[in-house]
Amino acid sequence: MHHIYHTPGFVLASAPSGEANCLLAVFTRDLGMVRATASGTRLLKSKLRYSLQDFSYCDLALVRGEGGWRVTGASLRSNIFESLRSEPELLRVFGRALALVVRLCVGEEKNGALFAYLEEAANFAAERARQAAAGRGLPRDFVRNFEYIVVLRVLASLGYLGDSPESAAFVASPYFNDDLLADMAAHSVRILSEINRSIKESQL
Repeated sequence: MHHIYHTPGFVLASAPSGEANCLLAVFTRDLGMVRATASGTRLLKSKLRYSLQDFSYCDLALVRGEGGWRVTGASLRSNIFESLRSEPELLRVFGRALALVVRLCVGEEKNGALFAYLEEAANFAAERARQAAAGRGLPRDFVRNFEYIVVLRVLASLGYLGDSPESAAFVASPYFNDDLLADMAAHSVRILSEINRSIKESQL
């Protein structure tokens, strides 16, 4: 009998597998990056279908057998796509950030810092999207500064960022606030250069 692992996780990407299954790339809090099969989720009658869409944040039940990881249960917490659909530019930021995680996260290894970064970024962005929908709007350069911070944190948590004093303040904690975004505006040119250099040096 296989042990069932229960952990929250983000569905980063999916691909069809067989007639009705999906192969998921899921970044979990307790297991790190997991590539798992979800059986029957492309069927309209599937109970897991709506909890395992791309960009979903959910509670997962996983088992590991001879053929690899398999999802046996999922309960949706939130869906980043739905939270940010009113702010397409912000949604594209998350698409690029999650694609970067898939690209750089090699092997299964727990990474609590990266999970916290993604969780806080999703919560902060969803709140700002709600405020914008209520008529408050997003501050000028918000999307650019937010993206630079998210990408810096992904790179730092995976060991691809150097120890530049300029970037240190942006990766010191997973939390966001207006002062942090304003500080990024003052350093954006140098930070972008550091991001591009780190990604290039990763060779991935």
